[in-house]
Order: sequence, then C-alpha cells, then structure tokens
Amino acid sequence: MHPKAVSRLSIDTHSSDATLFAAIGSAGPAARLAQEQLYARHVRYLYAVVQKRCRGFGLSSDESEDLVHDTFARAFAHAKSYRASLETDAELERRWTRAWLGQIARNLLLDCLEGRQALASPEELELLSVPAEELPPESDTPRLRALRAALGSLSEREQDVLRVSALYQRRGEAHQRLPNDVSEELARRWETTNDNIRAIRSRAMKKLEQTARALLDQEATT
Repeated sequence: MHPKAVSRLSIDTHSSDATLFAAIGSAGPAARLAQEQLYARHVRYLYAVVQKRCRGFGLSSDESEDLVHDTFARAFAHAKSYRASLETDAELERRWTRAWLGQIARNLLLDCLEGRQALASPEELELLSVPAEELPPESDTPRLRALRAALGSLSEREQDVLRVSALYQRRGEAHQRLPNDVSEELARRWETTNDNIRAIRSRAMKKLEQTARALLDQEATT
C-alpha cells in the first residue's frame, strides 16, 4: 500500500494490523492513532509474556514494563519492516503480529541479559549445593538451573574454590580477594600454591559466567 493512500485511510479499531503499521510507516497524521490502536490491541498479551519470561530470569516488574515499552518503540520505529501476513483471518493476523513483536522482545531481552552479570551470588552458590528436589519451588528459576549446570561442568577443585570464595564475597566491590589464610588452606587441601588457588578461582569464575550466560541465552531463544 502506497503511503499517500494510507494517509487518506480512516484509522479505527477495525483497521488491520497491516494497515496500522503502514500508517505508522507513512509518518502521516494517522501515525499516532495507529500506534495507539496497535498498543491497545497487543499490550496485555505482550506484557503477560514478557513478565513471565523476565520473572524467570530474575528481572523486576519495572524491567518488564520497560522491555514492553522498548518493544513497541522499536516496532514503531521499524514499522516499514513489518510484513503483512498472507492470512485474511483477523485472529491469524493477530497471532502473526504478536509473533513479530515477540521476536523484538526476545532480542531486547537477550541484550538485557548480556548486560547483566550471570555470575552466582553467595546466596545462589549456597543454593547450588542443595539437591534440586529439596529446593523450594520459587528458587527453581532458569537462572539457578543455568548456574547449576555451569557449576557442574567445572572440576571438583574449581567447584570447591568457588564455593569457599562465595563465603568471602563482599557486595558492591568490583574486585574480590580471598583472605590469605583461606587461600592457604585451599592450597594445602589441593596440594598447590597460594598463587595458583587465586588463578584457579579467577579462571573458574570466568568459566562459570560464560557457561551460565550461554545457557541463559539459549533458554531465552526457546
């Protein structure tokens, strides 16, 4: 549909999604009304989906709302890239549009997760030592499952060093350092040097973060 033809259309609650996106892409006087109609039509569904996914990854309600807002903002900014469904049925078109919006939301969520630290907190490391079947239901989140799988991929020595390190982590400090006596005890336990324990800890932290983040990203795409 040509933009000039769109500008002459009457945009209302019965307009198809394709017509509404075309109106937004035309940047004509109907663009604002088209945005409002699309938002009203899909926001409840999108928010429910985003909130459920964000809750599983430990994001707050405010972050869920921001993600929904950003999804619509990006969709409207790229309205011309919307490709109308070949289906003429209104419900099938609705599903088509929601799948498109969901893809945008998924990409934004991945960006958000990429910026968050996937490394376990001391509390989470403590939970990792509890058998999965003994965890309270609210603790069994995608994040904890990813961390559990990531920790399980490490060697026994690396797991021990990380669990002990978790007891001495200080919140809010970018650079964490094991007390000398703790590091020396780990060195005796694993028959290595104090310096090597610190190197093991550093490598294990990076491996845990990278593996957990990859698993979280994979979870977000399914």
